[in-house]
Amino acid sequence: MTAKILVIDDEPLLEYVILQLFRHQISTQEFEFDFATNGVQALDKLQANGSFDLVLTDISMPEMDGLTLLENLPAIDPTLKAVVVSAYGDMPNIRTAMNRGAFDFLTKPIDFDDLKITINKTLEFVRLAREKERQLTTANEQIRYQAFYDELTGLPNRNLLLKEMRSGINTIVESGHLEAILFLALNRYQIVKYGLGHSRGEQLLVEVARRLEACVLNANLIARVGENTFAIWLANITNSQLALDAAERIRQSLERPSNLNGTAVFSSISIGIALSAIDTEDAEDLLRAADAATHEAFVRGAGSAVVFNVDMQSRALKQLQLETDLQNAINLQQFYLNYQPIVSFATGRIVGFEALVRWRHPSRGLVPPSEFIPVAERTGLIVALGEWILSEAVACLSKWKLEFPNYLPLNMSVNLSGLQLFAPNLLPLLDSLLRVHNLKGEFLKLEITESVLMENAEAAADVLELLKTRQFRVCLDDFGTGYSNLSYLQLLPIDTLKIDRSFVNCMEEGGKKLALVGAILNLASSLELEVIAEGVETEEQLIMLRALGCHSYQGYFFSRPLEEEGAVALLRATSLLSDT
Repeated sequence: MTAKILVIDDEPLLEYVILQLFRHQISTQEFEFDFATNGVQALDKLQANGSFDLVLTDISMPEMDGLTLLENLPAIDPTLKAVVVSAYGDMPNIRTAMNRGAFDFLTKPIDFDDLKITINKTLEFVRLAREKERQLTTANEQIRYQAFYDELTGLPNRNLLLKEMRSGINTIVESGHLEAILFLALNRYQIVKYGLGHSRGEQLLVEVARRLEACVLNANLIARVGENTFAIWLANITNSQLALDAAERIRQSLERPSNLNGTAVFSSISIGIALSAIDTEDAEDLLRAADAATHEAFVRGAGSAVVFNVDMQSRALKQLQLETDLQNAINLQQFYLNYQPIVSFATGRIVGFEALVRWRHPSRGLVPPSEFIPVAERTGLIVALGEWILSEAVACLSKWKLEFPNYLPLNMSVNLSGLQLFAPNLLPLLDSLLRVHNLKGEFLKLEITESVLMENAEAAADVLELLKTRQFRVCLDDFGTGYSNLSYLQLLPIDTLKIDRSFVNCMEEGGKKLALVGAILNLASSLELEVIAEGVETEEQLIMLRALGCHSYQGYFFSRPLEEEGAVALLRATSLLSDT
């Protein structure tokens, strides 16, 4: 590939010397030179042709000198490098040139051997810098695609659907029209997947996606929102019949059998419809209402389409009961913590634990975190619950450090919700806990999801800076599943990325999932961030992650989450092993 070099000097003889000196490189198209006699001419050439790789510039020139030119180069191309070649090689000029971004400084009269070496060295630096930038750009694109699109079907995912619905609500309200969500469930998908195999199940999903695109041409967005569920967003419709007409077209399209590798498969679908007339402007509420209507459609039979109405409130009532029980659970101390070990790839030793909350309901038994955490976040109860979790986890870590002094780097990871992160009492609480338990902040790792950081980046940055002054370590949780933005990774004081289990679980399949994990690890290495992989369940996953350069992992392969007694027993056993 030809390297393009711009030479700026008001001495005409230099152009002849350069062309003679590098005539071999020019003839073999290794180098291509262009020339300017001052900084103004040079800027014109650089702006007209942004493909230069190197600038050789004098200092003293008419109209615009070389030092002024240096100040303008980053705005044109941040990766472009300049070498100053000047008779004014005194220390002030050299210092000024280097401060303004010069890569090197050569003095006149020119030592041509030095010039050749410097040009080659600078071009190699530029090549590597641009390659790294390309890799970062590719990684950013991969992560963004994963955040907003379904890899299998190529359709937008739930994140993008909600984002577009929220951004379009004002236009819909101002128009006086309606919006509708059609929530579609493939009722027989599990039978297809387990009866005919995973690959044919995927074929069916792709076929459904293509048919939806073909038959609902007036849709603003079609998304895959779950394993076997799709959502169709119709904005600015004039009446509800248009939504029912779309549902009928979908039914007719999907009732035709799909040919899956020679096997004819008939799809059974249920469609729930929610209209903005249900007195909500919240995208999540509208999607939830359509989902509730889908359950009613399922009860009514295959192919049914049901419009949500106020009679479908059983789920809402159950949620209300759950909220009440959750408040009581906090007051009655029905929660307890499990601790999942985090293990170093380098040493094989436990380096920390993640504290995970569990709820033992007096009548329902164990309530899954996936059921009560969203309710706690929506109602604000997560703040009180989070304070209890922090207090318990820090107290436990303090006890373990006293009992197991050989585990000096042992740390505790605790999840923080958005409400907790911005709560005014977070820092006073943390300060108090460290003081009471005589711990340093560096032993507490606070895990925050990227969606929390991206939704309010500036405010989050302020809080994170205050946390860093206390030496707390900050972990970006579930990385790659949300609004990943590489510029924020460089700006925010983050120490660790945690690769989401959804990526780890699919690594053994190879392909894009494995490539994406590699991209995240390369990105983290470039930014000098620690990486923890969660959800490691097989030896093959462990081997692959170690080969890719991952630092630590957690998952059932080493240990499931343990109650405190189990964690202590594990620490005691591993401590004895390390002492022998």
